[in-house]
Amino acid sequence: MPQVPFLIRKTLKMDFENMNTIETHETGMKSRTAPHILSKFKGYTLLVFLSIIWGLAFVAIREAVLDLTPINLTLLRWIIASAGFLIILPFIKAKMKFERKDLPKLLVMSITNVAGYNIALNYAETSISAGLAALLISFGPVFITLLSAVTLKEKIGIKVGLSLLLAIIGTLLLSFTSIGPGYTGILGPIEVILAAASYAIFTVVSKPLVHKYGALPVTIWMAIAGTVMILPLISTSFIYQIETLPAVGWISVIYLAILSTVLGYSLFYVLVGRNFVSKLSVQLYLVPVVSVIGGAVLLNEGVTAFTILGGAFLLAAVGLTTLKNRSNSGFSFRIRRKM
Repeated sequence: MPQVPFLIRKTLKMDFENMNTIETHETGMKSRTAPHILSKFKGYTLLVFLSIIWGLAFVAIREAVLDLTPINLTLLRWIIASAGFLIILPFIKAKMKFERKDLPKLLVMSITNVAGYNIALNYAETSISAGLAALLISFGPVFITLLSAVTLKEKIGIKVGLSLLLAIIGTLLLSFTSIGPGYTGILGPIEVILAAASYAIFTVVSKPLVHKYGALPVTIWMAIAGTVMILPLISTSFIYQIETLPAVGWISVIYLAILSTVLGYSLFYVLVGRNFVSKLSVQLYLVPVVSVIGGAVLLNEGVTAFTILGGAFLLAAVGLTTLKNRSNSGFSFRIRRKM
């Protein structure tokens, strides 16, 4: 599951009222144009498509870890994804050379995202369902808000405290789902929480770099640097598992590398370019739903009352955490620094 998008939602502020409407000379009423409605329809279509891609990524991980170790899956996915990013790199019209002082932050991003997030999530999905993993990873935005409060001196309000409480309750309820045949108790959920924490660190650290260089260039260099950093993890088992990987395993890996990572990020930035930033928060809710449905349909995973109830608590926490500031001019998810 991608990480940069939540950061972009927090750092971009758009005036959708002015872009979505025009003032008519005859009545003074605001009306929508046909081209705008068509563009909005295409935007929502891309948003749903993106949510499906990222939602089914959890299903692909669950399938891939049947034939690959979590570390080997991380290696193979990011080697292929980095190759894909290198192909589109020449077409990126943005500042691509990083200043030396920013390299430590880039390295932290690479470690926490490529290694920390992916390896922890892959290990988790060896013992828990794809749907459960997608629901638990929703803890990420809550961690981001708390970490931002510590590092950026943002005040924690009542809503944030309530969202944390809801997230904890939801996590406990979902943990009951992992206790049963074929699962390993609480270990899997803990590994997903660690993945969410890595995602939060990555997001907060990347904030100034995204402002300075742009989201897609930062993502590309993070992917390439992170891949180089995990190459020492290649072992003889990596070669053996690649040689014996069945077709369904290759499909899952290619899906994760090309569709979920390279194409997924590219679609996201298309939506950002089409002024769809405020609508992208919907993706936080659609992805877990797609994962639960995809796991049930494609992998025959069960859906229990604990899954539904725990998921509801977690999504409510996400809602309180992310949809904090509404105004007549649009959404603002900025983290304000105390000067």
